[in-house]
Amino acid sequence: MFLERSKNQRFFASLRVTFVTSLLTRLACIAAIAFAGCHRTEQTISGPLKQRGYLWQREWTPAVVDALGEADRRMDGVVILGAEINLAGKRPEIAEATIDWDAAKRESEHRALALRVAPFAGPFRSDDAPAQAIVDLAKQLLSDARAHGVNLEEFQFDFDCAQKNLASYRTWLLALKPIVQPTRFVITVLPAWLNDSQFQKLVREVDGYVLQVHSIPISAGTNAKLFDPRLAREWVRKAVRFGIPFAVALPTYRCAAGYGPDGKLLSVAMDSVQPVWPPGTRVLEFGAHADEIAALVNGWQKMRPPQLRELIWYRVPIATDARNWRWPTLAAVMAGRPPKHQLGVRQEGANPVDLSIVNAGEADEQLSLNVTAKWSEAGLEASDALSGWKVRSENGLAVFNSVAQNGFRLPPGTTRKIGWLRFDQPTNLQIQFSNQSEPLR
Repeated sequence: MFLERSKNQRFFASLRVTFVTSLLTRLACIAAIAFAGCHRTEQTISGPLKQRGYLWQREWTPAVVDALGEADRRMDGVVILGAEINLAGKRPEIAEATIDWDAAKRESEHRALALRVAPFAGPFRSDDAPAQAIVDLAKQLLSDARAHGVNLEEFQFDFDCAQKNLASYRTWLLALKPIVQPTRFVITVLPAWLNDSQFQKLVREVDGYVLQVHSIPISAGTNAKLFDPRLAREWVRKAVRFGIPFAVALPTYRCAAGYGPDGKLLSVAMDSVQPVWPPGTRVLEFGAHADEIAALVNGWQKMRPPQLRELIWYRVPIATDARNWRWPTLAAVMAGRPPKHQLGVRQEGANPVDLSIVNAGEADEQLSLNVTAKWSEAGLEASDALSGWKVRSENGLAVFNSVAQNGFRLPPGTTRKIGWLRFDQPTNLQIQFSNQSEPLR
């Protein structure tokens, strides 16, 4: 009896060992699979990123044509605004860009065309007037490009759809898809869409998407920003989960945004738009911070998810722009380094001496400073300050002060005259900045 009980105990003990061993083996396999899956999710690559730019002007002036040529020398391609359509009224309103097709064809083969749709609340159907207007306009733009011998490598559809309407918005894409293809069909995407259950269905209807990580704040909060690098990294991580290659759109511009008494956005002043704001409007300035974006680009060049395929800059610098980076700034940031800051004062003429501030750096400078000129063995006979400056002199020195409330901006490679000094005999001046400028925010 004792022997039989002992055998039974050994038998059940053996079963327990076998069960525990099997369970541990299964758990180890599950852990290995999970680890492998995490490893795949966190896979990274390094090296240069493809970089293109948006040419978003409606009127093609000589400066725009020149900018297109410069972009072709510096970038991997240009996305040209073809037209914008507003569907909010009784009839669709279309504003076509006056594209110089000869210039577009002459400069490069890397061309893409964009169709912008102004904010629209719906409804979204495939057979109503708004849908038909969009389809007809897309057909016309593609036909115009073909007629002028411009071989488009991509067609972008730019519409900031309200998140609640994403399922309905898909109807438009289904209508456009057979019109656009075999040209690559791409849409712009807002970060909020990444949290919506309809997002994956939406982007499965196109060949790719551009994640727009900059926007004008819709309310005048204390932490309102045009661009936040921390959020940009977070949104890219969310986009990776879908396993679909994408591009990221980064800002190069400044703007002034007007907010009503309720804190809501009224309108935005850009290079081509200057709205008239009602009394009581609160105006806030927003701008792309070059140093922050350069650090972001540098980080992605060193390590990024393989789904992040390119950067697209909004927008290509135009010489006549007042609210956009110049090429030296953009070139530095594209390389992943902060733009250099280098201000100096130029002296011209023996007597009188003309003084100018020179920006020999790579970034716009927001100047609010004092320039002090010192001398000896000469008497000051006269002096004057030019517009935006005042001058005072005493005891062998003259101080020029900028009088603008927020200073003024000096783009890279430009000069601003501040005034002149005349002495009773030629003399050597020693120049100092008593208050250095700050980088543009």
